[in-house]
Amino acid sequence: MQEGMEQLNLFNIEENFPEPDPVRVRRVEQLAIDAVRSYGHKVRSVKWKNNRRVMASVGKGGVLNIHTIYKRANKSDLNNLAVVMSGRAKPKDIEQFQKYIRHYLPREIGEGKSRLIINPARGLFHDLNQKFARVLPLLGKPLKTVPKLGWSPVRVGKNGITWGTQRESEGEPLILVNAVLDAQDIPNFVVEHILWHELCHQVVPPENGNGNSNKRVVHGKAFREMESRYPRLNAAEEWEQKNVGKLIRKHKGRRG
Repeated sequence: MQEGMEQLNLFNIEENFPEPDPVRVRRVEQLAIDAVRSYGHKVRSVKWKNNRRVMASVGKGGVLNIHTIYKRANKSDLNNLAVVMSGRAKPKDIEQFQKYIRHYLPREIGEGKSRLIINPARGLFHDLNQKFARVLPLLGKPLKTVPKLGWSPVRVGKNGITWGTQRESEGEPLILVNAVLDAQDIPNFVVEHILWHELCHQVVPPENGNGNSNKRVVHGKAFREMESRYPRLNAAEEWEQKNVGKLIRKHKGRRG
């Protein structure tokens, strides 16, 4: 692969994000082999990697090493990858290649305890940008600063799940949704509710506690009034309460 294609650093991290269906992955592997062979490479099998600075390479024994973000690729994406590998890529090919990486490459922000691994908003089954666009009009006024959106790694607790978080990152608001919700059986209105809930946190500041208490109330009256604008609030909260136990059992190895 051309030297210029190594500009995007890939982190050697345990991502803990949802995996595509195995049948789909096998189909992608064959498409990748066909695409690379069409440019003269003799490849026989695919090995998935996530700790390289290049997206793909041909190793010993005809092994095609590909970064795991290409497990969700379609034929066009794989043909584009093969073109870049061949060294014959045109500017439009490079642009398509970089666009794919921006859409799917996890990124790392912060250090130490504040370190975060974030998957882009376009998940395997739910696109956060699309769903955010559906709830944003509920504000009824322009949003001063539109937050960045992303999926955080799958994490569950012993007795509950943090569905989403809202915080500042690099001086800008950031909303993260737990990737436990990026699954085919998760209703759209549940993901929308989490986005709306976190957006309410961005817009409505915590209230002071009653009396002499210095404790701040994050889910005060003003917050609940705004959250109630989401038309399927009750259905979403009911679904979350009903299914939290099932999701904890399903992902019990990913506690954090």
